[in-house]
Amino acid sequence: EEFGEAVESIGLQGVTYSVGWSAWLDIAAAGVSKASGLEALRDRLGVHIDDTVAVGDGRNDIEMLAWAARGVAMGQAPPEVMRVADEVTGHVEENGAAAVLRSLLD
Repeated sequence: EEFGEAVESIGLQGVTYSVGWSAWLDIAAAGVSKASGLEALRDRLGVHIDDTVAVGDGRNDIEMLAWAARGVAMGQAPPEVMRVADEVTGHVEENGAAAVLRSLLD
């Protein structure tokens, strides 16, 4: 809440933001996200939405995981990211993303 109030007080209305694991902050224009970028690319390439997969581990991945037909959260993702995902894979140290990629080849 305090961060949201700070954003409002400095005039950043109309933007979306996501606070990361450490000292980083993603700020984008309203409506711009990883999901919107991937949707534009998907549309341009003619890929069917059912053929989309996204893997993520941060709060800035929530929209992307919800957008994809198969949204996969990494094992170290915060609970709110895991809740949005269709499934959870292993941690980075366990090569969780590689396991998802291998599953696409089966």
